[in-house]
Amino acid sequence: MAAAGPEVPRLWQEAAALAGAVRGALGPRGGRALLLRPTGEAVSTRDGRQLLEALRPEPPAARVMAARACSHRAATGDGAKSFVVLLAAVLGGLRAAGGAAGLRRALRAFEAQVLPRAAARGLRRHSRPVPPGLPGPLLEALLEPYLAGRVGPGERRRLARLCAELCRRCAPAARPQALRVLARRFAALHAAVAGLPLASSSVVPGIVLHRDFAAYCPAQGPLRAVLVTEPLRPALTAPGVEFVVDSEGQYQASLRWITRRTEDLVKHLQSNNVKLLLSSVKQDDAVIYYAKLYGVSVVECLLSEEMALISEITGVLPYAPFGDNMYREITETAVATFCQPLLLGSRRCAHIGFSSVCAFQPHCLILCGPVHGVSEQHAAALQEAFTMLQQLFETVDQREKCKMEGESQNPASDICCWHSSSTQKQLVVENISCSGNQVSECQLKALGDETETKILDRDKRDSLVDKQKSYSTAVLAAYNADTVTACELLDAGKRLEKTCCNTVPLEESCVGFAPDHSNSLIEAGSVLPVGGYFEILLHYYIQYYAKQCQQSEVAVVSNVVADALLSIPKALYRTTEQDSFTKLYLKTINSLGKNEPLPGNEEGLESVYCKYKLVISVLHCVTELLSIDLIIGIKRPLQKIEDHDSEDDF
Repeated sequence: MAAAGPEVPRLWQEAAALAGAVRGALGPRGGRALLLRPTGEAVSTRDGRQLLEALRPEPPAARVMAARACSHRAATGDGAKSFVVLLAAVLGGLRAAGGAAGLRRALRAFEAQVLPRAAARGLRRHSRPVPPGLPGPLLEALLEPYLAGRVGPGERRRLARLCAELCRRCAPAARPQALRVLARRFAALHAAVAGLPLASSSVVPGIVLHRDFAAYCPAQGPLRAVLVTEPLRPALTAPGVEFVVDSEGQYQASLRWITRRTEDLVKHLQSNNVKLLLSSVKQDDAVIYYAKLYGVSVVECLLSEEMALISEITGVLPYAPFGDNMYREITETAVATFCQPLLLGSRRCAHIGFSSVCAFQPHCLILCGPVHGVSEQHAAALQEAFTMLQQLFETVDQREKCKMEGESQNPASDICCWHSSSTQKQLVVENISCSGNQVSECQLKALGDETETKILDRDKRDSLVDKQKSYSTAVLAAYNADTVTACELLDAGKRLEKTCCNTVPLEESCVGFAPDHSNSLIEAGSVLPVGGYFEILLHYYIQYYAKQCQQSEVAVVSNVVADALLSIPKALYRTTEQDSFTKLYLKTINSLGKNEPLPGNEEGLESVYCKYKLVISVLHCVTELLSIDLIIGIKRPLQKIEDHDSEDDF
């Protein structure tokens, strides 16, 4: 069954329905939803991905929205709920603007021209990079607000400390590399224990395998270990080959040969000083018997994630016992520093330490929880936290944006034209007092419209850049201190903001976005205080640069996106005191107008890259939704159409 593509009002209705379902769980003050699984288990969660998957919307466009939100969450580790809220606000703004004519082209022009300028000349001057070493207090300052939207208030601090300790122990120096391994292999780097409080969780050296020893032979000192992915007991014949036995005597002789072959293979392992056998498949009882006889410990039926992790950190490949020469020297061996059983609650596991050939030192997180469902939620939150930390050191390359802008320049040349100036300009915003208890929305709207510019001479700009560099050195020194706290980190950043918040340069060429001539719109490790500052800053600078665009469609889209960005902090502050968001907005804008640091916020930090990717992903989703012209409902799986025509038909 086919139907016409959805219009903007209908898209907005479906997005608003999804946003209404997840908005209540957004932010650290959000509530929980109770999900009933088909098995009858009740799970209390605040996870946006779980909420969207549990909703299972019927409209096709709503399914696309939920799928894109989950895809963004999987890529960045954050933002499923914010994605839906921002998407609904953007579609609502486009609906109010009227019609979809030319919106797709205007959205592309906005993404290629307005958004990069707002990021490079606005966000970048207020954010500050963190060092690759990520000291403990800074790591906890990033993790606590991230976990606040996923777990309870009494759990987030403990989980943030456990996550920081695991990261510190796995790689004291090469922190970005360790984050990549932790994000990919966290399933094999943690073990969940039900029936114990979260305070009993700890980080232990080595890897805790989810299987007990099939054969355990205690041994002292470093041990040689091999990985196998096939049964060690040889088969009577290869798969697909018929094996003919003339008599019972021949069959028994074949079994005796297989037994001797198995014993010889285990003896060969012993002669090569192999004391540990790690297998991804079930081994025959004969293999286990001879392994115990010759002092070889065996762990079988390992998960694929565990085998991949061991192979990655040790650099060894699985051993193939059968080939041209079964008795050749075994060279593909890992070094195990210890090998012992471990009791986790009522479950026995194998606890093994490995010598790593890379900078990553394997440690395992023993994650305790009152019930299995809670431990499962904590593990999912921590794995996505490592994904978020890995994305922290990504950059948005300025040259890629310029390429996008160049590709869209021809079709958009009649859409957007910029007023260029040979001088530098400065934003000056009228100071509005926030001392009153009530601040009207009219004041908030008027504040965004009333801007004026000043001209700064080039010498003053150069001196400001020099000061910015000196303060950057001071901030990095504060980051690298062992005893620094999150509050001190924020204070160090305020001194930098006071220097670097003076000018908003306007240049025609996109290669001159940043005053330090870097090629990145967003530097690696850039962070901002949590609590809506990213959205307010981007809203502020998008509105400013939108005024430089002469064509109305791009200006309309710019204002729609700018206003939609405020929907996220509005949702964050909906349960606080009256007008708390409006007061925060006015204080932030006044600080920008007076070239002062942003208002103090000691709740933590958040990644600028992840937030920027959220905006980009939402814009791509809107463009995709507006491109739908036809919806086809398929009742059964598509069948392959084959051409049965013969040569005689021609």
